[in-house]
Amino acid sequence: MATRQAVVLGARFGGLAVVTWLRRVYSPQTLDIVVIDRWEETIYRPGLVHAMTVEPLQVVPPVRMAMAAFWKRHHVQFIHDTITGLDPQRRQIYTVSHPPISYAALFVATGSDPGWDTVDGLGPHRGGICEGYLARQTASNLTPRPPRRMVFAAGMIHGNPAWTPQISVGCECPLLESALLWEDRLRRSGLREDADIVVLTPAATIAESAGPQAQQWLRQAFSRRGIRVITGASYKKVTDSEVILADRRIDYNGSLWIPPYIGASWLRGSAIEDGYGWIPTDGYLNHPDYPDIYAVGDVASHPWPKMGHSAMVQARIAVRHWYGVQTHRPLPRPYHPELLWAMDTGGGRGLFVQSDVFYGGTREIVHSGYWPWAAKQIFQKTYVSLRGALPLMP
Repeated sequence: MATRQAVVLGARFGGLAVVTWLRRVYSPQTLDIVVIDRWEETIYRPGLVHAMTVEPLQVVPPVRMAMAAFWKRHHVQFIHDTITGLDPQRRQIYTVSHPPISYAALFVATGSDPGWDTVDGLGPHRGGICEGYLARQTASNLTPRPPRRMVFAAGMIHGNPAWTPQISVGCECPLLESALLWEDRLRRSGLREDADIVVLTPAATIAESAGPQAQQWLRQAFSRRGIRVITGASYKKVTDSEVILADRRIDYNGSLWIPPYIGASWLRGSAIEDGYGWIPTDGYLNHPDYPDIYAVGDVASHPWPKMGHSAMVQARIAVRHWYGVQTHRPLPRPYHPELLWAMDTGGGRGLFVQSDVFYGGTREIVHSGYWPWAAKQIFQKTYVSLRGALPLMP
């Protein structure tokens, strides 16, 4: 048994990438790794957008990953439990069913909790694609009789007011992708003519954290395909037939939501959060007050992209930083945020976006057509095979 133990909270994009990078620099003889998560299996969530295109029972199997072989291959102790808190002074994690778990290094990758109750009348029953059970429910609601008035809505992100730049939504890509896939399905089924599709976002513009080229492409695509986009949406209430905004009412008989982002509930009131449910970090994803704690992915207190690619890149930087500090070796470059989208737009075509413009950079790459669609299919198949748990991006 190794003398030191790293604990990873969360077993999705960020957590799996942390484990992989830890095993690249530490053998099982020099470091024990413990992963804690409330899900025994993990889901490749970007693939859940196909709830818009397939039968309910076909949604989850292609993106479900049993983790036992992965844990064994990487010599990881997996604890299936719910995290309730931590003591950074004693370096201990608390869960519902296990005694306190000690760590030499802690990597938090739990993501953000859904804030369904932050909007009156909103709840998982309104439809979603962020978890397997939600995607199956959504697919069931879309069959056998497709809704004629479909709403796709992004919830607010309840972030830290000090974030710069400020962001309004946590994750737009799967919402926009779902709307485009739904429109494509209706058109191919001959049901598009009388159907109304509306996208709602609290942001001032569609694709808020993308660059101007991507925003223009999406505006044109939605206009060309007859999808209404309402920006600056201020949600007041959701009923069974209406989304009530501050300035209008939207009728619907089918809906899909990306829920509001509220940080991690288990963090609130702890010594390591920022007062809003997020973990502050420097550019190395390292906590400013606790050098043995790192936060990667959505839970980090920054307006950085809340997406899997970002979590995977951050995981590498966090692990390399901890390793460099421990071994007195060169440190990695700090994280530079950029948006990376690969979107299926229907009909064997897709959209690729890479941009750091929103974060003060000048780089923006936008491609549409066959190869972005193909690249997304290949990445999904690779990831689900668990080879994709390797960080593919440097």
